[in-house]
Amino acid sequence: MFFEEDKNKPQLRQLLKACTHLNDVDLAEIEVISSKLKKEHITNKDLIVDILVTTKKGQKILIEMQVQPHESFIERIVAYNARHFGSQIKRGEHYNVLRLRESISLIFTDFSIFPDTDEFTDHILFRRNNGKVFTKAQQFYIIDLTKLPKEIMSPVSKWGALLKAKTREELLVLMEMDQELNEAGKKLKELSADEKARYLAESRFRSQFAYELEIAAREEKGRNEGRNEGLVEGLNKGKIEIAKNLLALDLTLETISAATNLTIPELEQIKTDLTF
Repeated sequence: MFFEEDKNKPQLRQLLKACTHLNDVDLAEIEVISSKLKKEHITNKDLIVDILVTTKKGQKILIEMQVQPHESFIERIVAYNARHFGSQIKRGEHYNVLRLRESISLIFTDFSIFPDTDEFTDHILFRRNNGKVFTKAQQFYIIDLTKLPKEIMSPVSKWGALLKAKTREELLVLMEMDQELNEAGKKLKELSADEKARYLAESRFRSQFAYELEIAAREEKGRNEGRNEGLVEGLNKGKIEIAKNLLALDLTLETISAATNLTIPELEQIKTDLTF
């Protein structure tokens, strides 16, 4: 919702400039196509893409924030990117390569996809065996927020720190550091004060985590049928970890309870344990 509003497009442009190869010319005119999670998306494969942006040139940028890892994560972001690249070709049209534009995925993760590197950014292209680029038609930018450098200097690290900030104090420090972050931070604070925006954000987390819990439970049950005791224990641990992450995002106990099926007293105990 934050980036969907016209008044916040300057901040969206700055984010895309900082984190991708796109420049002022590319981003002069942009349109946010979708940033809402619809009810019908909860049970199909269109779940989770946060924002879809198109440029005047026809480039498509998919922006996503993922806080929990799952086995099919990489396959899913590749499939979404391919779907939006292919959507440029309408039925009955010829494959006009001069008209096909880049499909770019900008992914922020709060977990590590590539444990073999300490780099917090990764630009992924399709390459040949000799290392040369095969095509730039589909590109992926992965920003690993768990590996942000201690020295917040580059534009992409500043935006990463802003998106990762969990407290008002952290946000204020970043706002004092940079004029662009100052403007974005002010609007993020306004967003936090907006009850409707907060409700939509909480609804998205509730739908996403409830969906992921259900899928995880079904898959685990299928693989380990007959081991119900171990399954329940594993699911409870998973719920507790998810609850901790949602508490860190300052969501309400009622929202977290709906997402995890943990009771309010159980969540209060988890919250108490986190303070020690």
